[in-house]
Amino acid sequence: MLAVLIFDQLNDIVYLRADQKFVRHVHKLAVTQGLAAEDETHSQVDDLDQNIVVQLFSPLVTSQRIMATQFNNPYTSLTCEDGTTIVFQDYAGHLFVVIGEASEEHLQRVANIAIRIVKLTVGPCPAILKKSAEKCHLLDTLLEAWQKLYAREQSYLVEAVERLVVNSDLSSAAVKVLSSVLDKLRSSRELTPAHAIFFVRNKLLALYSCRSAQELSASDLLFLNLLVEAQNIKEIKTPEDPESDGIEEVLCDSGDEEAGEADLSTDSGDASSPPGSPRELGGDLGNIKSTVLLLQTELCGMTPHLVHYQTLSEGVSLVIVSEVQRTLLSAHLTTLLSAIEEMSQGNVNARGKAVLETCDSTVRKARDLAKRLPRGNVTERLNKVMLQVSNRWESVKQAGLESWLKSPGEDGDLPPSRVDASLTSLTEIIRMAWRISCLGVSTSTAASLVEAAVNMASERMADYSQFLEVKALRNMTLSSRSALSINKYLEEFPGLVHFLYIDRANHLLTAPTLQHTSDGATPKATESLTASRVWWMVEFARSHLSQGHLSLMWKDTSFNYAYFLWFEDLSGNPLKPSPLEDEATQLLPIPGLLSQDFYNHLAQHLFPG
Repeated sequence: MLAVLIFDQLNDIVYLRADQKFVRHVHKLAVTQGLAAEDETHSQVDDLDQNIVVQLFSPLVTSQRIMATQFNNPYTSLTCEDGTTIVFQDYAGHLFVVIGEASEEHLQRVANIAIRIVKLTVGPCPAILKKSAEKCHLLDTLLEAWQKLYAREQSYLVEAVERLVVNSDLSSAAVKVLSSVLDKLRSSRELTPAHAIFFVRNKLLALYSCRSAQELSASDLLFLNLLVEAQNIKEIKTPEDPESDGIEEVLCDSGDEEAGEADLSTDSGDASSPPGSPRELGGDLGNIKSTVLLLQTELCGMTPHLVHYQTLSEGVSLVIVSEVQRTLLSAHLTTLLSAIEEMSQGNVNARGKAVLETCDSTVRKARDLAKRLPRGNVTERLNKVMLQVSNRWESVKQAGLESWLKSPGEDGDLPPSRVDASLTSLTEIIRMAWRISCLGVSTSTAASLVEAAVNMASERMADYSQFLEVKALRNMTLSSRSALSINKYLEEFPGLVHFLYIDRANHLLTAPTLQHTSDGATPKATESLTASRVWWMVEFARSHLSQGHLSLMWKDTSFNYAYFLWFEDLSGNPLKPSPLEDEATQLLPIPGLLSQDFYNHLAQHLFPG
């Protein structure tokens, strides 16, 4: 059983994704409490009555909010008598609830991934999901794709990028094609192409970036591949097989507003165009999909990018990432939202004056940036909303915020109720401004050029496609390890049947493919090593890593297992970390990369200063 629910501040459901077992479970509870008739059949997610779900979960959600706001001690998880576990996460005023029968650690990972995908698709505005069927569907397909890849791909299990191992000539040819793709798109005044990528069955074949482009993070590469996989999942589904994935989405209202007609008085609704996610570039370009994603860069954690992608041949996909000139504006608006959230939680009194000055400067800079944008309907709307942000900020300061921030106090002192209400209102207007500026982007920009670039790439890669498809199915074997630079480590383990080596400086994975041949070439010991054992080994090791154990060895009746995390300087010399205190382990995120970079946080604790 698995379900993902998102509740807003009014305890209404913004998004729900559930399997059939959860639907039956909810119906059983509803019958027990007299909320539904016993003779009704409920096996599909569409059968769920939203009002019943809200009634069943409202007491739990309300209790969680009271524990968080009044006692500063929210639940992290609950375990029921029947073994069902419920985990809680909060983001942007919305409560993420994940319910399932898996371990608490795995359900927390699902919740973190859900939040990360929400940030990727709608940024700091989860309320959009309630009105936009497009964004809601995109979230659903990305979650489904992650579930599938996490269960079968080693790269998503350990959250690291796996490169396709090919010779230098083929790699160079692929890079040249990507370079030509970006060169063709540069002739458009409407696009700022930054990156072009080839994926082959969830493995990275080649990446080419413009010199001026902001670097793509490893986590964003994994999410871009996830976008391709999500589209492939959508295409293989048929109306006759709606249950092929065993889990569905529901409760996503249709959002019909055009970007130019969206209501400026509320944060709900989509600021781009009508449903159809991911959008197609015109009637003749149905295979080329496009969407806006908020990628992580050094300048901003939610940098808007326009992404075009298409599967060129079986398993070979092209992704084109173009920058949208809203990076600094997004950075200022999200900084402002974070500062207001800190104020609302009472975490700034000791440095109230500095926070006040930062917000003043941020509001002013954001408004100036909005004025410099090219003229158009979206820019005109944005400037109107930015004027509201500026005026409301001044009103909030005069309503008591400024005196409260400058008064002596301790962290944890909540703002007066009048100030808190004003901050809530201001937050909604800032989110509206962010939504208009960062999501109000046309995805059909330079459609003919994109089509020409994709067709060119398809033609030039056609001769390699069959080889790449076969190669991706068996990327590398254990016997080829002698050619690897890491073989000096592997030689210390006689009888080795499998390994996963991850360079956490760049988050790159090197591992033999977990597929066994039928020609007798695979050693018997290797054949008995199932994928489920590898998945269990990784999850077991991570459970100890989260407690601060950097080295671990254990065995069962068939195999000996080992996990090592070590650090080196730039010359490859080992570094000795400082002891990790118990308090530090409580501050670490879950091991991984997609939600947060666990290893970067760990290194900061192990090597302070």
